Amino acid sequence: MSLYNPAMSSFLQDLRFGARTLLKNPGFTAAAVLTLALGIGANTAIFTVTSSVLIKPLPYRDPGRLVFLATQRRGNRGGEAQGAFSLNRYDMLRTRSRSFSGIGVFATDSFNLTGRGEPEQVPIARVSPSFFSVLGVKPQLGRAFTEDEGRPEGKYVVMISDALWRTRFGADPSIVGQTINLDATPYTVIGVLPAGLQFPFIGPADVWTPRYFELTFMTPQHLRLGVSYLQGVARLSPGATLESAASELKVLDQQYNQENPKAPDGGSNISMVAGNLQELTVSDLRTRLLFLSAAVGLLLLIACANVASLLLSRALARRKEIAVRTALGAKRSVIIRQLLTESVLLAIIAGIVGLGLSWAATRALAVYGGTNVPQGFSIAIDWRVLVFMLAISVLTGLIFGLFPALQLSRTEMNSTLRDEGRGSSASHTRVQAKGLLVVGQVAFTLVLLIGAGLLVRSFSRLLKIDPGFDSRNVLTMYIPLPTVKYAKPEQQVLFFDDLLRRISALPGVKSASVSAAVPLSPIRITPMLPEGQPEVPLRQRPFIIIEATSPRYLETMRIPLQSGRAFTDADNAQAPKVLIVNQSFARRFWPNENPVGKHVVLGFSTNAEVVGVAADIRNEGLAQDPQPQVYIPYPQLPWPNMNLFVRTTTDPNGMVSAVRAQVSAIDPDQPVTKVQTVDELMDGARAQPRFTMFLLATFSATALALAIVGLYGVLAYSVAQRRQELGIRMALGATRSDILSLVVRQGMALAVIGIGIGLLAALLLTRLMSSLLYAVGTHDAITFALAPLAFLIIALLASYFPARRATAVPPTEALRST
Repeated sequence: MSLYNPAMSSFLQDLRFGARTLLKNPGFTAAAVLTLALGIGANTAIFTVTSSVLIKPLPYRDPGRLVFLATQRRGNRGGEAQGAFSLNRYDMLRTRSRSFSGIGVFATDSFNLTGRGEPEQVPIARVSPSFFSVLGVKPQLGRAFTEDEGRPEGKYVVMISDALWRTRFGADPSIVGQTINLDATPYTVIGVLPAGLQFPFIGPADVWTPRYFELTFMTPQHLRLGVSYLQGVARLSPGATLESAASELKVLDQQYNQENPKAPDGGSNISMVAGNLQELTVSDLRTRLLFLSAAVGLLLLIACANVASLLLSRALARRKEIAVRTALGAKRSVIIRQLLTESVLLAIIAGIVGLGLSWAATRALAVYGGTNVPQGFSIAIDWRVLVFMLAISVLTGLIFGLFPALQLSRTEMNSTLRDEGRGSSASHTRVQAKGLLVVGQVAFTLVLLIGAGLLVRSFSRLLKIDPGFDSRNVLTMYIPLPTVKYAKPEQQVLFFDDLLRRISALPGVKSASVSAAVPLSPIRITPMLPEGQPEVPLRQRPFIIIEATSPRYLETMRIPLQSGRAFTDADNAQAPKVLIVNQSFARRFWPNENPVGKHVVLGFSTNAEVVGVAADIRNEGLAQDPQPQVYIPYPQLPWPNMNLFVRTTTDPNGMVSAVRAQVSAIDPDQPVTKVQTVDELMDGARAQPRFTMFLLATFSATALALAIVGLYGVLAYSVAQRRQELGIRMALGATRSDILSLVVRQGMALAVIGIGIGLLAALLLTRLMSSLLYAVGTHDAITFALAPLAFLIIALLASYFPARRATAVPPTEALRST
């Protein structure tokens, strides 16, 4: 049996010939490889992130059967997901649900780790003992939690992350069984989680405890009243589906409301929901990643058109070669196959280079991207990325190689062997073909430019937003008090009162205050019944943002007080309950009335008097309208985890050491975290839109450069082909300005046609960007006017230089060659 395979032999022959052809033209090969590598590398980098986030299964056992459990609230602000549910709901789920073979719940918290070097705050996750078994996760050292450890009388045990084990405990293999101090309480380490294991639906956590029925800042008794603080993951039972689980949850909702008629987490406006764990985990990232994928896809098409144009320019040198091969009997299909083999080989080489660029780009994103890169996912090149790179390289080779191959294979044998006339119809055909490619490049580039322009306009609006407070010269840091050491509210108030007195006395400090939340990020909402509103059950009352602050908070943040008074030291725990409302609250509940002196029922029964009205601030993010909010003196709403704000007369970063020293002077074991200026906090709020804008602007700039190079190339090629014609025109009396105008018109005509097509495409495609824009419409007139205008100016410059070169054709040379 012969092992000879004619098809494979022909392929290898084409491959060797293609490699020799590329090596003979190193300049062309380098230019084409670099151009394609930029497009393939950008696509591979974005696909690496997209694959890691949207495609790669979560690293748990049978992840397709995992669902996320949460609640959805309707009616308060248009029907948004509240997310958390209560202990009572969890008890009902685990005892009555048949759709789930296992349910695990979790809540985030923090502990202060002491006794092992410098005090440090570590993020923790409070989970039910079933949490890891539901996911199918086993520790690399030690064991998982038992059911007994998940009861109030259970032992104080924890599992720690591999990162904490290595950084804080030196990867000590005997850590299992050791005791560590967390919030002044001894906990026994029973296990270490596997390296690299992440839980993106939870967030960062270094310590895991089965005491899910507790929270650092709230008593178990309060939690049993119906406070919503848990979220859950569950595994579908054999035969169960998301649809059947949803139906069962509706029945359980009805039972819960009947059995708990006064619970704040019940009622017809609150319901349990279940969704695919991976889908819900990536839902916030999907739009942004798909948008960037589309952008780099356009960039690759522009690169393909650019290289196809290079191939057409190179066709002149190969016409006689193709004609000779045709004369010797080569079929057109064989020639096309050979030319496509060269194109695919070129693209694969570019793909290998692009893979290197992609690796460098993803590493740079990991190092410099910070929170702009999806958190909780392992972003790495794997077999999916390699398959994608190979597939897109082959596809790219076919895309940019097919059109030139078809053009070149139509070479007319007799005329080519007889005379390669510069003014031949084949040359004009290639000029037209290159012109079509340039039109496509211009159209695609304009779509990217308009997209980038919309993001720039949106970001500029975001920069100009008045947040409602003055962020300049304010230092902030987070101070979480351990509730074991500071169990009583009086102790917590005493600590912060003492700290504010000490810091206010420091040189360079204008004012100091504490608040439970930082600007732009509320942490608590509570049901309220403002005076004059219909008396309704607790769970039907509007949930409003509530923030506990010290007396000088408004002064420190320079939030204007519109009427009434600010809090004073007299507004302590023994004094009558008071609060300050913002303008949005006043407009919503007391339009055209004076809010000062009105009363509001907070939570279950706390009645507080309004003593002031503060100006609105952007309390839910820079891009969100201000929501109703109330401020209450922190002694009247004790909270162990507070944010310190210090307004200084100089650079606030210079006060960090002095402020830390005052905290240590009160309690040497008390850590502080999240040390930053409020300006940096504001900058962080703009980081994600800035990052997206930067990426798209980079892609657009690259595409613009490729498009301009393509336009310049086609005009330069046209001038070279028409050299004799232009010389004759000048010999017959045409002026240099006539020739200049002739070539520039040709370039501008291509640009105008491409811009027209690009505008139509942009009108259709930019509607998909609506979720990424703030205060800018997807058909923003300024952007749609300026982007084409800028392109026309650049196209004019790109056309001018080949046109100027055309005027240098000596008429005598043209007459000699006729």
